[in-house]
Amino acid sequence: MNAKFNSLNKSNQSIILSINISDRPSKDKKFESFKYDNKEIFKYFFYISNSKLNFLISPSSSNKKTFHQKIVGSFIFDQSIKYSATEIIIDCSNKPLLEDIVFGFIQKDYIYSVHRSGSKNTKYKTSFKLSKNHTHLLKSIAYLKQLVSEPSNIIYPETFVSLAQKNFNNSNMTTKVLKEGKLKKIGLNCLLAVSQGSARKPRVMEFCNKKSQKNVDILFVGKGVCFDSGGISIKPSAGMEDMKWDMGGAAVTAAIMKYLSEINSKISYAGIVGLVENMPSSTAYKPGDIIKSYKGINVEVLNTDAEGRLVLADIITYGCEVYNPKIVIDFATLTGAIVVALGQHYAGLYSNDDTIAEKLYDSGIKTNEKVWRMPLHDDFDKELNSPFVDLKNIGAGRYGGSITAAQFLQRFIPPKTKWVHLDIAGTTWKNSGDLMNSKGATGFGLTLIADFIDTYFKK
Repeated sequence: MNAKFNSLNKSNQSIILSINISDRPSKDKKFESFKYDNKEIFKYFFYISNSKLNFLISPSSSNKKTFHQKIVGSFIFDQSIKYSATEIIIDCSNKPLLEDIVFGFIQKDYIYSVHRSGSKNTKYKTSFKLSKNHTHLLKSIAYLKQLVSEPSNIIYPETFVSLAQKNFNNSNMTTKVLKEGKLKKIGLNCLLAVSQGSARKPRVMEFCNKKSQKNVDILFVGKGVCFDSGGISIKPSAGMEDMKWDMGGAAVTAAIMKYLSEINSKISYAGIVGLVENMPSSTAYKPGDIIKSYKGINVEVLNTDAEGRLVLADIITYGCEVYNPKIVIDFATLTGAIVVALGQHYAGLYSNDDTIAEKLYDSGIKTNEKVWRMPLHDDFDKELNSPFVDLKNIGAGRYGGSITAAQFLQRFIPPKTKWVHLDIAGTTWKNSGDLMNSKGATGFGLTLIADFIDTYFKK
C-alpha cells in the first residue's frame, strides 16, 4: 500500500520523491543512520534512478514506538522541502507504520501563515485516509496552533470564546460562558483585577462532557492571558510581541476539549479557561494592591506581571467547586524562570501525586512532549507569606520563580484533590521549530494528554 502527496504550489518541473519503507532492519553499510537522542531511529539510503529521487528507509528493530515512526514522516517532509518535490510516493506494506509516517508528515507540514499573502498553511495535499483518532488529533493540533499563532487583535477574550464554540462536538459536550457582570457577582476578583486595565472585557469559559457534569474524573484548567504587557510592571519592548501566545494554556485546554468531544471519550471531564488581557492604563491594577480571591484568601500584588497565577487561582477554585474533580491539570505559560531552568525542550511539571507525575513523564517521553518534575516544598512556600496579608503574588528575590509560582497555585487546590501544574512557557512556541513541528506554535500538551488519558485511565 502507499500514500501519495502532491505539492500545492505550481511548478514548471515535476520532481518525484519515491520512498520505500522496509519493516526489516538493514545491515547494508551503504545506509546512513538517523539518530535522535543518541538512539538509531532508522537507516536510509538515497539514490537517483529513472529521473526519480529515491529513499530506502529501514526502521530500527529496537525502536518501534509510535513517536519514532512519526519521525520517519517528519524526515520525509524535510527531504521533500530540501529537494522541492512536487510528488511524494511512500510505499509501505505495514499499515500501522504507514499511518504513523503519514501522521508525522502532516504534522510537520503545517505552519499557520494565513496572514502572509499567497501563503497556505500546508505545502502538500493527500487523499490518504487516516484513522478517525489520528484525524481528530491532527485537526485538534492544528486548531491549537491556530489559537496560539493569532495576534491579540484577532484572538482576545470574546473572539477566543466565539472560535472555541465552533470547534467541538456538541453532541458530547456543552459550554458555558461567564461575562464580566457574572464574574463580578460570583467574586472572581483576582481574574477581574488582571483584566481591569484593558478595554477588552474578560471571559471565563467552561466545557463539560454531557455524561457527567459533577464529580468528574479530570478537570483541565488553562491560563488565557490573550496579551500580556506586564501591566504597570511593564515588560521590556524587545520580544513583547511574543506575548500574544500567553494564552497558550487556555489554547491547550480548548484543544483537549475539542479532541475528547470528537473521540467520544469514556472518561468524565471538564475544562475551564480564564480569558483576559493584562494592560497598563489608568484603570490597571497596581503593585501594592490587595485583592480578595474567590477562595477568600487576600493576595497582595507586588508585581503585576505575575498575573497568570491570579487568573488561575480563581478559576481553579471555582472550577473545583462546580465540577468536584478527582484530578486537576492546569496549563500555563506561567514563568520565564522555567525557560531558564529547562530551556525549550521540557515543560516544568509540579504535582502532589507521584503516580500521576510518573505517568505524565512516561507519556512525555513516549510522545516527545517531554516534562520534568520540579520540587514543591514548604521552604519555597514560606517565601509567599507576608506579615500584612495572607499571600503575596511573588516569592522573595529572583530565584526559583517557577517553583514559587507553583506553590502559589497549590494554595488554591482543595484538600485530597490530585493536582498537576504544567508550566509550558518554554515549549509553546519555537521560532526555529523542532523535530516534529515547523516554525512557530508547537501544539505542545495535546498529544501528551491524549497518551496520558489512554494509559492512566486504561484500567
